[in-house]
Amino acid sequence: CSPLLSLIDTSAVGLLSGTEHQAALNPAVAITDYAALLIAFMYTGTTNLVASSQEADRNLDDKPKAANYLITSIKLATFVGSGLGAILLLFGKPLLTAIIGNDSISPIVFSTALKYVRIRALGMPAAAAIGTFQAACIGLQDIKSPLYVLLAAALVNLIGDTVFVGLKHAWIGGAAGAAWATVLSQYVALALALKWLTTKSANSKSHDSSQTIFGGKLKAAASRFKLFNALSSTLEKSRKTKSTKKKSDNTPFSTRGFLQNRLKKRDILSMPSRESTADFLPYILPVTTTQVGRVSGYVAMAHVVSSSLGTASMAAQQIILSVFYCLCPIADSLNLTAQGLIPPIYAKDKSMERAASLKKTSKEFVKAGAIFGLLKMVLVSFIPLLCRFFTTDVNVISQVTTCVPFLMLSFVVHGIICAAEGKWLNTI
Repeated sequence: CSPLLSLIDTSAVGLLSGTEHQAALNPAVAITDYAALLIAFMYTGTTNLVASSQEADRNLDDKPKAANYLITSIKLATFVGSGLGAILLLFGKPLLTAIIGNDSISPIVFSTALKYVRIRALGMPAAAAIGTFQAACIGLQDIKSPLYVLLAAALVNLIGDTVFVGLKHAWIGGAAGAAWATVLSQYVALALALKWLTTKSANSKSHDSSQTIFGGKLKAAASRFKLFNALSSTLEKSRKTKSTKKKSDNTPFSTRGFLQNRLKKRDILSMPSRESTADFLPYILPVTTTQVGRVSGYVAMAHVVSSSLGTASMAAQQIILSVFYCLCPIADSLNLTAQGLIPPIYAKDKSMERAASLKKTSKEFVKAGAIFGLLKMVLVSFIPLLCRFFTTDVNVISQVTTCVPFLMLSFVVHGIICAAEGKWLNTI
């Protein structure tokens, strides 16, 4: 959910704190968000492992293998996120100096950016755990649960920005205030995610209680009508079997209460076993290598703009990149969806039917990628109309508008590339 939170921060800071603070977000967000991309192997590994376990858990309602991978991933993500946060706290200043590249930049911009990085570093454990939760939900084909958490985080971040960003205190207001709002929203989202996973709905509890209280009476009634039930079930056996199977197949899975009695909130602070952690190792090298390739390009852009083009250009780039990152998940979802749908097909024995299914699925993902790319191009075309929600600086607005055609071109093949990457990662 980091792209959406960064977009909200960019808008709030630009409107409430001015161009200098918004410009400071450019190198600061580059460090925090790009660093977070380097632990994407956690998300890819979680999605693939949880999705692959579906075949083993096919006839088991409690999905023990998927649950074990989910618990392991959340525990591991907490430690990986803590390590990343520690690195940002210790090396935030030299990293900023490397991106900005010279001493001519405004001291206000540099000091503001450094505060933002150090504050955001405190939220990395929660950010990693939330990302893992979302990845697991996709692996379990539950698309609603991550949306609930994302919306809650966005709402808390928006409220926090409204309260903090307008303040004049150096460590609470401006860009620093936006950082505190983001960190707060991440921990609130983590708490909600854990609550969601470990608590079943009231309707489910009520249903269980009803079965316990009235179980004896129901059994007695059933025994009295045993003959009638036997006759009716014989007459309508075929119809009921087909109807039940169709209904079962179409019932969407929900992760709500999935880990009830299997995970306690304090368990996320305990280290997972070596055996379960080893399953994530094959994903580190290929995924991290891919992300380093992406990050290096973005860091190079941030370096050129920060070192050569000035404060207004830094603010303009921050707006453009915030929109870009917020739209990227539309196509990135194809990547994760492919990782969720294709592993169960790969898990089957090799056959003509398996090959045909893989080929058909791949074609459908390419088509979806092309459609998603066109959708994002249309959305980007509205940026000139939305600039007033990000800044009141006329110079910044002019530079943002100039870059819109190039941003549209970048989305032409983005969806297809993401779909292809998701399919490729399933061969690991």
